[in-house]
Amino acid sequence: MRPVPPRVCGEQVDRLYPAEIFQVEDRELAEFLKKAKPRTSRALLDLIVWCWGMMILGIVPYLLMQNIWTFLVAFAFVTSRMGALLALAHDAQHAAFLPDKRWNDLIAAWFCAYPVGSIFGSSRSVHMAHHKLLGQSDDPDRNFHLEANKSTPKEFVVHFTRLVFGGQLWTSIIVNGLLRPMKRDKKDAQTVILARTGHPEILNLVPVQLVIWAALWLASGQFWLYFALWLLPIFTTGTFLGFLRGFVDHARLKDDPQGPMEGRLISVLNVGLLARWYLAPFDFKYHAEHHLFPAAPHYYLEELHEILQKNSEIRKLYICRHSYAEFLGKYWHQIRYQTASVSKQG
Repeated sequence: MRPVPPRVCGEQVDRLYPAEIFQVEDRELAEFLKKAKPRTSRALLDLIVWCWGMMILGIVPYLLMQNIWTFLVAFAFVTSRMGALLALAHDAQHAAFLPDKRWNDLIAAWFCAYPVGSIFGSSRSVHMAHHKLLGQSDDPDRNFHLEANKSTPKEFVVHFTRLVFGGQLWTSIIVNGLLRPMKRDKKDAQTVILARTGHPEILNLVPVQLVIWAALWLASGQFWLYFALWLLPIFTTGTFLGFLRGFVDHARLKDDPQGPMEGRLISVLNVGLLARWYLAPFDFKYHAEHHLFPAAPHYYLEELHEILQKNSEIRKLYICRHSYAEFLGKYWHQIRYQTASVSKQG
């Protein structure tokens, strides 16, 4: 018989969350969790208006007046809204996008993930493993937020510069799209469990990308626009911004307090318009709350944050950063002067 997950205030919670959360009794939280379910109307608003609608709005000026300035505006809009589409796909990976599971997966895959080069099923499997193994050496995303390979200014710059110049292409396409479905790595196959399909899921990207290529070509009369305005941000700026946020979501400073999952449950409180547009669309800043209760759709995370902060037992489980910029400044200061100190001692 399958074991029944533990309960928090009467609500079932998966075992992958910090064990301390199971010991907390909070009726307000229990009532909130009952209502924090995905809504179709909100999902369609986010997808049609705030993602595709805003993206088209940014591209139209270039189609009307083709010059470098309107192209840069279009590039900025496309980069931002690609991140927003990935945020919705991320909700869908936790069945928090649409109420119906079948439509949740179908719409998220074909209209959120595949257009921006994300292999929905493989990405979900990797992400589920990340949630389960955060703070452990087997976490498939550990390399992206671990400080050990970003412990000097040079390592930090090289790591993120590589992402700007397409360094994630190997992992996204070859590893997640081909090697993992073929289960070439037995240890990895035990960590990242992929559902069997009739054909490699990566092939689903082909018709979607062809449609986008044709649409941009027909609208602009420029066959190359797809490569410059669509593929380029997927493998450069979009990847960089996504992994920069992912780094802040879980990276630690040397004086951070300890906590469950290696103290890597982190939220960011103050996110300005620019950061919200490029780093944290759809309240992605509440990342610790998401890890604690991933079934809650993004539009409930702010309220969830307020409820959790009222509870002293839960509040101590995670770290709240002031802002993305402040953390990055502190981290840079730490690795810069720590490296200088070690050099002097040597």
